[in-house]
Amino acid sequence: MMNKKILGVLAASLFAFEASAAVLATVGKRQFTEQDLKGALSQFNDGQKGNILKDSNSRRQILSSLIEQEILFQESERQKADENEQVKAAVEAFKRQQMVGYLLDKNLSSKLTDSAAKKFYDKNKLLFSTDQVRAQHILTQTEAEAREIMRKAKEPSADFQKLAEQMSRDPSAKNNRGELGYFTRDQLAEEFTKAAFAASTGDLVGPVKTLYGYHVIRIMDKKIGRTQSFEEVELKVRGMLRQRLATEYVSKLREQANIKVDESALEKL
Repeated sequence: MMNKKILGVLAASLFAFEASAAVLATVGKRQFTEQDLKGALSQFNDGQKGNILKDSNSRRQILSSLIEQEILFQESERQKADENEQVKAAVEAFKRQQMVGYLLDKNLSSKLTDSAAKKFYDKNKLLFSTDQVRAQHILTQTEAEAREIMRKAKEPSADFQKLAEQMSRDPSAKNNRGELGYFTRDQLAEEFTKAAFAASTGDLVGPVKTLYGYHVIRIMDKKIGRTQSFEEVELKVRGMLRQRLATEYVSKLREQANIKVDESALEKL
């Protein structure tokens, strides 16, 4: 009796697999199944996929789109598009992107737990505050340049925005005259943000070093907000935790890598 039950379950499973693998359409030798339809909806969650695929018109539209893409792909193969240098470069870039994504998922996914996300939130609650600062800045290449601008900006008759327009290396300074508007703690470089939020309205801060160079910052206004709850910002928390883990992972790999940078060549670009 037990064997008959087992055989019945296996037969039902096999039938279900065959049904799900039914060929819905073909273009030449290329076959399309239900899995292809689901694959075309990869940006949706399982529940959303199910709702979309329940509608016959939606299924037809998705299948029609897949067929058209396949027709174009096969024609591109016939015209040897894969031998084009731009296509080769794009394929290589996509391959590298996918491999890097796989590597990060493989090494970071086990650390992106619910408890890790909550712990990250508890340790970094200020990052999830709605506090805002309005600031203007001037970007320089060297610390000496920044200190000279600090000296000029402190003069009684100084026009900070005019200095920004004339001396800032920020390409947008010609148009915005150094005005950054209001920003929260998660929008700009960490070093810049810490300095800006630690200062008071009217303060002149600098030089502040970031990846972009040295900044002289003028604090125009501050708005006190509130700390958002974990539930409100959970997706952001997980994204920031992943970014933090990725940065730490890359830093470890950099220590092992053989990296050489020609600073003089870089400067001449």
